[in-house]
Amino acid sequence: MDDGLAIHARFTALPGSEQIATPFAIHALRQFLWTHAPRRILEVGAGIGSLSWVLADYLTYLCGYAEAVSVEDDPWCRTEWERNLAPWRRRPLLFDKVPPYEFYDLVVLDGPQMPADGWACLAPGASVFVEGNRREQRAALRLSMRQQGRRYIETPSRPPDRSKGVWLGRCEPAWWERLLFASNRIEQWGRDLPARWRGDPIGKRRHA
Repeated sequence: MDDGLAIHARFTALPGSEQIATPFAIHALRQFLWTHAPRRILEVGAGIGSLSWVLADYLTYLCGYAEAVSVEDDPWCRTEWERNLAPWRRRPLLFDKVPPYEFYDLVVLDGPQMPADGWACLAPGASVFVEGNRREQRAALRLSMRQQGRRYIETPSRPPDRSKGVWLGRCEPAWWERLLFASNRIEQWGRDLPARWRGDPIGKRRHA
C-alpha cells in the first residue's frame, strides 16, 4: 500500500483534505486499473483530486490507450483540483456534471453527482469502484440495473482493521465472476466477525 500512503500524504497536506480517499482506496484503485486496464473511465465526485491523481498516473503511462472524465460540481473543489493535478500533462477531463450519451468501462464513485438515470452510462461488462460504502447510491445503482434488465453483482473489500474500504461491482458478470464475488463476500463477512465482537465499527473511517 506504499503508493496509496504516499499519495494520501501528499493530499492530506492540502486545503480541503478532510474527505479525501483513504490510503486503502487509493491503493485499491491503482491495483484495479493495472489489473483490468479499462479504456474509458468516469470518476464521479473528484473533490480535490486524490483519486484523479491515480487516474492521471494511469493515463500518463498508457500514453493515449485510455481516457478519463472527472466530475465535480463544487467551484472551490474544481479550482483546487486544477491546481493539484497541474503536474500531470495527461489527466482526466474535468466536467461539472456527468456527460450524457457516453459509455464507460469503469465508473469510480466518490461523490453524489451521478443523476438518477446516469447509470445507463455503464457499458456491457463495465465495472464500478465505490470509495467507502455509499449505501443509498449503491441501492440506486442496483435498482437502475434491474430496471434496465441487466445483471449486476458487488462485493466489499476492507483493510485488515475493517475500517473504511471500497465496494467493487460488475455488470453482466461471467459465471466464474459470480462465484468469485460470492466467495469474497463470505470471506469479508468472516473477517468482519472479530471486529463486530469487539464492538468496532465496520467500514467506517478511523480518525487518529
